[in-house]
Amino acid sequence: MGLGLAAVQNTLELHNLGYLKNSKNVFEIGSQELHLKKEDLKQLFDNAGLKSNLVDEYPNLNNWPERPRCSSKYFYESLGIKEYQCMDMNGDYGAIVHDLNKPFEDRSKFNKFDIVTDHGSCEHVFNIAECYRTMHNLTKPGGYIIIHQAVFKGNGYFKFDESFFEGIAAANNYKIIFNSYVIATGNKTKNGSDHEFHIPRNRELFNVLDFSKLSNPEKGADILIYGVLQKTKEDEFKIPYQGKFFQKIYNIPAGFNRVYSKEPMGYTYIPSSTLKVEEARIRFLIKALIIKIRRIIRIRMSKKR
Repeated sequence: MGLGLAAVQNTLELHNLGYLKNSKNVFEIGSQELHLKKEDLKQLFDNAGLKSNLVDEYPNLNNWPERPRCSSKYFYESLGIKEYQCMDMNGDYGAIVHDLNKPFEDRSKFNKFDIVTDHGSCEHVFNIAECYRTMHNLTKPGGYIIIHQAVFKGNGYFKFDESFFEGIAAANNYKIIFNSYVIATGNKTKNGSDHEFHIPRNRELFNVLDFSKLSNPEKGADILIYGVLQKTKEDEFKIPYQGKFFQKIYNIPAGFNRVYSKEPMGYTYIPSSTLKVEEARIRFLIKALIIKIRRIIRIRMSKKR
């Protein structure tokens, strides 16, 4: 359980874009670690315009994948998020010892945390719905739920796909801030971290991936899905349903598969979301008109010859 290149990269991106500017605390499901090498983390800090020398103070960072490893709390502290808590049966890194199969009932922590994460933990808990109820309860309205889980292979009880994110988002009125696939190639950076890349969460793109190149478990190749959801209301957690049952139980006429099925560029390439739909249409029409005019001119010129 840990934050590799893809998770760190996205968290830094969210920080740079201002999503985390008011975040004061974080709660992680699982005693999370940093799963990358120091030089790669320093490079990501440089790219984000942050002081990379902060990374030099992280204990045990370059030990990964050996132990002891570095707790992810140091990473959040570098972003100004000083209050860090986590929950895990193993009790590592000061984790609250709790069996996630069972309800977490410490109401003093409900609706308190700006960021709540599941970086590869909840799939190991058989009662996974209870895990996400706990995450929902911990997150304050306006706070973010970050999920990073396996689509292909993985080592837990469950695999995740887009319907999971869309279902809990629709049932609980979460906003989808970011959503992507993460490809772990099975190769290493020159510094020894696992190569991981965000790609748009698009089914057409997913269907052209060569899965045969991701079939070697010894190389650690994998496909994962990554999402950042924003809790909007202090309501009880609602279990998602599919199809007509969604409408019947929650009186949401469209159903999540139609409400949340869009795949705009803004989910992955966040800066492009500043372009309004109307502006995009106008630019497309102008470009199409220019192409058509050029084509007409070429045809007429060829006839004159």
